Amino acid sequence: MKAKTVFREVVRELEARGALATVSRQVDPKHELTAVMRQMQKGENKALLFRSVAGSDQQVVTNVFGFRSHVAAALGLEEADLLSSLVQLENQRLPTERVDEAPVQEVVVAGADVDVSRDIPQVVFSELDAGAYLTAGVLIAPHPETGVYNASWNRCQLVGGDRMRVRMMPPQHLGRYHQVAEEKGQNLPCAIVIGAPPGVMFSAASKVPFEVDELEVAGAWQGSPLRVTRCKTIPVDVPADAEMVIEGEVIAGVREDEGPFGEFTDGYVPVMKNHVFRVTAITRRRDAIYHAILAGGTEDLNLVGVPIQTEIYKKVSSFVPRIRDIATPGYVFGCVISIEKKSEDQSKNAVLAALAAYSWTKVVVVVDEDVDPFNAADVLWAIQTRATPDTGVYVFPRVPSYTREDVREVHRGKIGIDATVPLHMKKLFERRRFPGESDVRLEEYIDGGC
Repeated sequence: MKAKTVFREVVRELEARGALATVSRQVDPKHELTAVMRQMQKGENKALLFRSVAGSDQQVVTNVFGFRSHVAAALGLEEADLLSSLVQLENQRLPTERVDEAPVQEVVVAGADVDVSRDIPQVVFSELDAGAYLTAGVLIAPHPETGVYNASWNRCQLVGGDRMRVRMMPPQHLGRYHQVAEEKGQNLPCAIVIGAPPGVMFSAASKVPFEVDELEVAGAWQGSPLRVTRCKTIPVDVPADAEMVIEGEVIAGVREDEGPFGEFTDGYVPVMKNHVFRVTAITRRRDAIYHAILAGGTEDLNLVGVPIQTEIYKKVSSFVPRIRDIATPGYVFGCVISIEKKSEDQSKNAVLAALAAYSWTKVVVVVDEDVDPFNAADVLWAIQTRATPDTGVYVFPRVPSYTREDVREVHRGKIGIDATVPLHMKKLFERRRFPGESDVRLEEYIDGGC
């Protein structure tokens, strides 16, 4: 299986596999588009391509990574080996390849001609959102001193004209980059990439060390050097095969009110002072496909969750040699680890390692290899039938996890649950099997089909 190096290749493959649904009727980008997306994520959970969006000449695609299998396929990996493969790849680097002719620069709008309220689909997601937001943009910037490239996901409020507002701050790497530039009295040249190659998307979501060039990591993840081109108005390299690039700079010493915005926890981030992004140009393909991601939706949780699962896998595998898989169901504040337990100590060691691997993690459940960590009902079944509350629940009071200031008091303390069977009772807890179940095709049995 070969990794995809172009975003639209991922979309085409989903369509070929019947995993993409299209909407031809025109939709309103304010709420209606999201309402359709929400219904899809509750049902078949296919990717969605909106062919006609009011106020824009661009098609909008969403839920591209609605399944973890889509993540694996885009990176050219087998889902069963996804985490172990990513661990092996993350320490590799491939230098970028500079090209002059770039598909992402087929159309160029620059200077006074730029208007983000006209040139970008105005998708408004939640009822109380302050306005249209760009949610699927990877922000790319070189360090002001070292030139090392950072890539990160940041929400951007579309204000109008050449103005946007961006959520970013230390300890996030891009926030540290801007801090260095601001201390020098300089703006930070930065590009926002929409429809980036999958390797760039996952490099941006990963926990790559601060000093590592994330464009080179992206090349390693896709198995070939990332093709980049120089921006038209700023000294920044961007993926040549992306769908759209918004060029500009994060202004030094300026903060403006941004929000509210409905975020991944299914609540709202209140109005707060955030950075200001001044747009200098917008470049795109002639037939650019705009990517929109619903915060906290299935696609968002896969993009964020897989890198977190990878970090947890690294830590836990030091103590537990045989890990079936790791899931971050619901939200990324918890995880479920399925292991082939060989000693009674391994469950608690897995809990401790997972809590240490990622600071936001506050709930860890460890289950046996016969439990699907991605199936919430299966995990709850294991907790209710196999966990021993007297000895298998570990509470760590006052340890902080999610650090957002206004909700920090809720996210204090951590808990681990051992929902594995004691080894000496393994046979007693063997799960039932139903011979022939996987071979039955219901339409051959039910009158009139199904």
